[in-house]
Amino acid sequence: MIPLIGISIWSVAKIFILIAFAVYILFSIVVVRQVNLMTDTLEVGFENQVRTLAFVHLFIAIGIFVLALIIL
Repeated sequence: MIPLIGISIWSVAKIFILIAFAVYILFSIVVVRQVNLMTDTLEVGFENQVRTLAFVHLFIAIGIFVLALIIL
C-alpha cells in the first residue's frame, strides 16, 4: 500500500489487467471483422469453419474478461 495515497499496488495491477483484457476484446472484434471481409472476398471452401473459429475466439475473450471481473 502506498502510505500517502492509500492505494494498493495490487488494485492498480488489477485495473491494468482488466484494461488489457478489454483491449484484447477489441482485437478479437477486429479479427472477426477481418475474417468476414476475407471470406467474402476469397472462396476457398472452408469459410464457415474460419468464421466459426473467429467467433469462438471472440466469445472466449469475452468469457475470460467476465471471469476476470468476477475473480479480480
